[in-house]
Amino acid sequence: MISQQNPQQLKAHPYLMDPKTRIDNIQSLFGPGTMDTESHKQLSLILEVSLYALFFSFIFVMILLPNSAVSIQNLFPNTPLADPIGTMLWIKMALFIASLVPLFWGLHQSSKRLKGRLFLKRFKA
Repeated sequence: MISQQNPQQLKAHPYLMDPKTRIDNIQSLFGPGTMDTESHKQLSLILEVSLYALFFSFIFVMILLPNSAVSIQNLFPNTPLADPIGTMLWIKMALFIASLVPLFWGLHQSSKRLKGRLFLKRFKA
């Protein structure tokens, strides 16, 4: 009886499907002109430096991990390790592979920044 008194239709707004406001158009979510070119360049440089710092922190941790069997067993005192050096090699290999992700992402950011600088030099000349 209440539903008959208030005939309200529900509408679903296709926010993500609308070409003006879909998710790949991020600037439309925050309004026009919220980020100028200079702050975008600064954020890209900060992201690039942080990615390189993450890569070097992985390498630094790999260097700090012990290499001798006694030190590795002291690192895991309550765990019986059949092959402590092999275990540490697996840990170091996993860290090295994980460190390649921020390295290549930082290189990608560097190449984009360099391409933009070269384009501006070519455009101005």
